[in-house]
Amino acid sequence: MRPKRSDYLTWSKHRSEARYNLARSGAPRFPLADLSPALDDLVTTDPHEDGWPPLVDRIAARYGVSAPEVVTTHGCSMANHLAYAALLEAGDEVLLETPVYEPLVTLTRYLGARPTWVARRAAADWHLDPADVKRALTPRTKLVVFSNLHNPTGAFDDGAGVAEIARAAEEVGARVLVDEVYLEFLHAAGVKTFAGVAPNVLTTRSVTKAFGLDTLRIGWVIAEPALAERIRRLNDLFSVTIAHPSERLAARALDQADGILARTNADLALNLETMDAFVRAQPRLSWSRPRAGTVGLVRVEGADVDDWVERLHREYEVAVVPGRFFDAAGHIRVALGVAPDDFRAALERMARSLA
Repeated sequence: MRPKRSDYLTWSKHRSEARYNLARSGAPRFPLADLSPALDDLVTTDPHEDGWPPLVDRIAARYGVSAPEVVTTHGCSMANHLAYAALLEAGDEVLLETPVYEPLVTLTRYLGARPTWVARRAAADWHLDPADVKRALTPRTKLVVFSNLHNPTGAFDDGAGVAEIARAAEEVGARVLVDEVYLEFLHAAGVKTFAGVAPNVLTTRSVTKAFGLDTLRIGWVIAEPALAERIRRLNDLFSVTIAHPSERLAARALDQADGILARTNADLALNLETMDAFVRAQPRLSWSRPRAGTVGLVRVEGADVDDWVERLHREYEVAVVPGRFFDAAGHIRVALGVAPDDFRAALERMARSLA
């Protein structure tokens, strides 16, 4: 039977009350008041049947693509749903990475497609090897899906690797979907999007993870124009249009994007250094340091991870995600997107729990 829920998302929603929530994977929530909203943002409705043009234009300009390549959606989850639904038929194969973000697997099965697997390896710092992808492709593969930056490890795969994967997929007639929801953290380093690497590559993203604006529920797909139009029309069956105040506030956020990211990245850099030192000081922990972003995957030796995660939450008020949700048993995913003082306090409690 097709799955009708995401076990991971259900679990994570019930950890939001933790005093130290290292399970939430986005940047700290950005105050909407700091966007300097105007009354028009709440009471004016401009034409936006296929996405508010000023927002679409801002997205296109930021990532160096054309407006017809951009489809705005209700968050990155809906962007992924629409991309899958536009490209897949029942019985198709979807090549997925492992460790993997669970909703990408559940969505595959919900649409009647069959997941197949390519492994990222800890010994290779979790990089996705294009040669492994090529060996895993079959004539029935219609879509190759991976996240970049990778969720849950924070690994980064460069443009050359993505292009090689795209060429291999093209040989069997498959598309490549790159979930770039964390890639924004490398924008200042000149990494914008992989949407233009090859015609068969499409990408998804949102203002949630990097900008801390999950309340707006604004995401998008970038794809070649014909596919983008197919996705746009498919969206008529789902959300039809997006709440216009969210579109207008998201446009304001993109106007301030570099400043918002600079502030967030400064805290993330501190927390990454703190986490790296913490892992090296704990004999039962190890990890491959993330390239950037808000998450990292930590191996835990000599413990029942699920039991420890529950005890950590119950007795120490710290929430982390057990690796079983990412097909990474024996690991936890730790989020870095909290205030540095709170992050240090959470790790102190984690150390007491490990002891």
